[in-house]
Amino acid sequence: MFEAIKPGDVIWDVGANVGYYTRKFSDSVGSAGQVFAFEPFPATAARLRAELTGVETVTVLPVALGAETGTVSMREGDDEFGATSRIVTQGAGESRVTRVDIATGDSIFSRGLAAAPAIIKIDTEGFELDVLNGMHLLLETALNRATLRAVFIEAHFGILAERGLSAAPGRIERRLSEKGFRNRWLDLSHLAACRL
Repeated sequence: MFEAIKPGDVIWDVGANVGYYTRKFSDSVGSAGQVFAFEPFPATAARLRAELTGVETVTVLPVALGAETGTVSMREGDDEFGATSRIVTQGAGESRVTRVDIATGDSIFSRGLAAAPAIIKIDTEGFELDVLNGMHLLLETALNRATLRAVFIEAHFGILAERGLSAAPGRIERRLSEKGFRNRWLDLSHLAACRL
């Protein structure tokens, strides 16, 4: 993933968690670049901000990206860093469930909340296809103006299957191929899509 980054790039870190990759992205893009870190879970977003105090090239956006705009329920993960926190469609009465804002990537871009990305990293615990479904404009821009060079996705096959979306990884590959990207699985769960 890091070999695709150039100094001055804009990177969207979708599902930034506590910023492990966000900080590395910031170092890679240098002072002329910018990283937009999307982390919707309030406690995790607060920790992300604290971890990145003084890093001027990073903007934390406390919103989930998906196929719609509004609010959704998100359950806190069991791990120490909240890396397994995820959107849930049921369980409003469960403990550790919080309502969070959700927006499409296109609406974030259109409203000027984030610049057009050169690189997107998506790690959203089974909502990878939802994120792409909210990026029609950004993917078209990639096709027409070559702004977006690469998309890196961690596919959570088990969660996708639980959601009845076992075919989602194939749909992700097709969507990106149709937009001019060449797909390559780096391992059993990580997809790299780079422009041809």
